[in-house]
Amino acid sequence: MSGKVGVVGSYNTGFVVYVKRLPIEGETLKGHGFRIEHGGKGSNQAIQAARLGCQTFIIARVGADIFGERALNKWRAEKIDTTHVVVDRENPTGAGLVIVGPAGKNMIIVDLGANMHLTKTDVSNAAARIRSADVVLTQLEIPFETSLHALRTAEGMKILNPAPAQPTPPETLKGINIITPNEVEMAAMAGYTPGEDADLENAAKKYAKYVDNVVVTLGERGAMVVDKNDVKHVKAPRVNAVDSTGAGDAFNGALATALARGYTVLEAVEYACHAGAFLAARIRGGELVEALPEERELEKFISEHRV
Repeated sequence: MSGKVGVVGSYNTGFVVYVKRLPIEGETLKGHGFRIEHGGKGSNQAIQAARLGCQTFIIARVGADIFGERALNKWRAEKIDTTHVVVDRENPTGAGLVIVGPAGKNMIIVDLGANMHLTKTDVSNAAARIRSADVVLTQLEIPFETSLHALRTAEGMKILNPAPAQPTPPETLKGINIITPNEVEMAAMAGYTPGEDADLENAAKKYAKYVDNVVVTLGERGAMVVDKNDVKHVKAPRVNAVDSTGAGDAFNGALATALARGYTVLEAVEYACHAGAFLAARIRGGELVEALPEERELEKFISEHRV
């Protein structure tokens, strides 16, 4: 069973520079490596789902420029259906600057360009396709109202990856099956200073009154899964993290894949934790998109690193 995943989200061209340490305000540092790569949370998550064997389509906006053309070519090479991608002739393709320091620590700035012009009408034009998906996955590098409209259109499992996070009243997310913030994003949504596990758990419980499951990703500590009745922790495998950039995208793409195949939420979160760890370890190489695992690679990794 391959499952069908629909992603409504972003594409950004990534401009990545490597430094020996992250800069402070006002400081200029010399880098020791630079590259241009495919990025954007929606694109990364769609590619991950497709790599893991899901029938995958993406609904997005790209500019009428060389970077938009690169996006379309990449998606088609990954066997992602681009029927509902809109080429925007007024706004450029989104772009992101990623600064990568030691031990995989990173800083990211994005100019979302055409992504922020993906409209509810664009989604409605693809309504039949969205309703056909087993899982619909969205993020917040597109307008919030567009993400919500896509999820409300969906008839399958609905996942919101609330990144970049913004203050979000829990009741606005009613009817969504799963949200997947990290620790910082959960704090931004709920309006508290991150750092205390008790605050994190209490915030997740508030959101679990309105969504079926709050899955908080915790990096090397795995994930916390909160529903109306319980709090459970899923461990991540131990790896040597080389670059954590995109680990959340690997997690979300794998989570959607597993749910589309009928896994339980806890089984899907465990599967997704392994995908995130695989990506952070850069087992396939350094570039983010090329580091996303194929299905056989992830299955082998799981068998060798089961926790």
